[in-house]
Amino acid sequence: MKTILVINDNSAGVVNAAKLAFFIAQETHANIVLANTFKLNNPFAEKAIAGNTASGQDDLLMTNLGEYLDALNDRPNDFEPAIDEMDTSAMDVHQLAQMINQRDIWMIVKGAAEPLSSESYINFNTLLTRVRCPLLLVPETWSLKNIERLVYLADLPYCRLQIVRYLAGLAKLWHADLSIAHLSKEELVGMDKDFDDEVPDDEIRNKVSYDQLFFNNIPEGNLNTAVDVLINGMHNDFLVMAQHHFRCMGLVGPYVAGGLPPHITVPLLIFPS
Repeated sequence: MKTILVINDNSAGVVNAAKLAFFIAQETHANIVLANTFKLNNPFAEKAIAGNTASGQDDLLMTNLGEYLDALNDRPNDFEPAIDEMDTSAMDVHQLAQMINQRDIWMIVKGAAEPLSSESYINFNTLLTRVRCPLLLVPETWSLKNIERLVYLADLPYCRLQIVRYLAGLAKLWHADLSIAHLSKEELVGMDKDFDDEVPDDEIRNKVSYDQLFFNNIPEGNLNTAVDVLINGMHNDFLVMAQHHFRCMGLVGPYVAGGLPPHITVPLLIFPS
């Protein structure tokens, strides 16, 4: 059975992340491990419990996320994920990675806002080099909805088949379209006129059993403009990248710190290199 790890770091986006993780767990019949990366008696938790921020209710949910997920389980559901809480506040990134691998975690989910304290900071760049599962960053402002379109940003000749198969399994849950967007480096954009549909057909489509798999060439050298087209023009609900792909580094920088730039308004799934 699959297991989804939710990072509860008391950050502003953690409730959104928990909602999406629960939604995915229901669809995939997965269990949830809630990794509490902070102590509830630290000053940040006490401040949240006291309601000293703009959204006291959400802050209370952050510090009692296990109870919140249990409450979601109390609703009529076809499948009720088992929810296990862990205190990971004393773990360094190497110990956390070891736990993730030992428990064969299928996906890590985190709210895409910076942690409120240095105690909860996790070097996700290092973590992704030591685990076998992807990291899903969920923007604080994103609203839970049915997923209709996922897009994997890749350079087609180096597109990773295992990522496409993982995504096809995810897309099937919602009968969603899955597209692979071919993005070349800015200096190579002019060469994309020779984009050949036979390459993805031969190398990918015939090896992935999903009839809603599509391919797009994005001849746009400016990364921010390309992302705007994919999110707001083509209405993709998920962006997907590999960790050390040049486009990923252009979006989140060379280090994955658990946050997202403001123009990425949909969840971003990052696969280890």
